[in-house]
Amino acid sequence: MKTTTLIILVMLLWSLNLLAQIESGDSEISFLGYYSTMVGTNYTTGGTGIIQCSYGYFFTPWLQLGIGPQVTFTPGYKSAYFSTSAEVKFSASAFVNINLNSNSKTIRYIFSQYYQSDFSPSSGNLTNQAFWTVGVGVRNFFTEYAALNTAVSYGMSLAKNSKMGILMIISGLSFIF
Repeated sequence: MKTTTLIILVMLLWSLNLLAQIESGDSEISFLGYYSTMVGTNYTTGGTGIIQCSYGYFFTPWLQLGIGPQVTFTPGYKSAYFSTSAEVKFSASAFVNINLNSNSKTIRYIFSQYYQSDFSPSSGNLTNQAFWTVGVGVRNFFTEYAALNTAVSYGMSLAKNSKMGILMIISGLSFIF
């Protein structure tokens, strides 16, 4: 009985390695679309669309660091403090992903992201347009190196005395190489 159990265990572990998708030293390029909305006291927005092309490097099968330039489409919004009109602007993010598994066709992860929504805010203070977000996501591989990447995150504004947050829904394609 012990021999049979050991053989089954070895075969199972070997088969899991055959499904491995991410290894140390791998890189990822993602083409993502975001829908985000601001939340908080005295704050309303119709939502913002974001297109991002990001690059991440896997230091281990579980740890990824990356950056992502973005183009943000804002319909305009109002708050108790200021209002804006519709605009298109460049933004960026830096992120860290922690994979919860690395040897499956479906890889779940948690992440944290610094998101700078505007590099030339009218106030002159970059932190007024900066957010720190945390979230969860999943990569569903449909080939050995390509995946549908979907995530959701929530973050808080880094502006002094701000009670504003941001909710982001993210989806797109990721390619591992």
